[in-house]
Amino acid sequence: MKKQSKFAAVILAIALAASYSPAHAQTKQGVCTVQQKSAVKAIITKQINALTKSDWQSAYNYSALAYQSVISLELFTQTIKNQYVFLVFNDGFGFGACKTDKSTFSQSVTIDYHGVKHLLAFGLTLVDKRLGVVAANEVVAPVGVPA
Repeated sequence: MKKQSKFAAVILAIALAASYSPAHAQTKQGVCTVQQKSAVKAIITKQINALTKSDWQSAYNYSALAYQSVISLELFTQTIKNQYVFLVFNDGFGFGACKTDKSTFSQSVTIDYHGVKHLLAFGLTLVDKRLGVVAANEVVAPVGVPA
């Protein structure tokens, strides 16, 4: 039973992440206000800074409560270590476009890692005045298309 619930949690996390794809952000969302962008940048910056210190609990705490209800701290930590190590050992990061539809946000972030730039689309939600990260998807340019 434990394997089934873990599998269900992973499927739900994938569904949450898919709902914050870059294509979704471009077609349904408008540009963030200065205040919104500032709040979004602050949460993402705090989460990345916690990751660079391997402070997994603090980084996890910047996730949305809906995310935390289906993804354990252990699974969050393993996912970062296995798929997003460039966040932990980054050489700096910068922010691009921020899009919103009032309660969801999509923020592009470029992460520098050993001379390689990784573009991520962060998805965040605002629920009961609490902003939290629900997804961070790497945006990979198709082969032959400049990034």
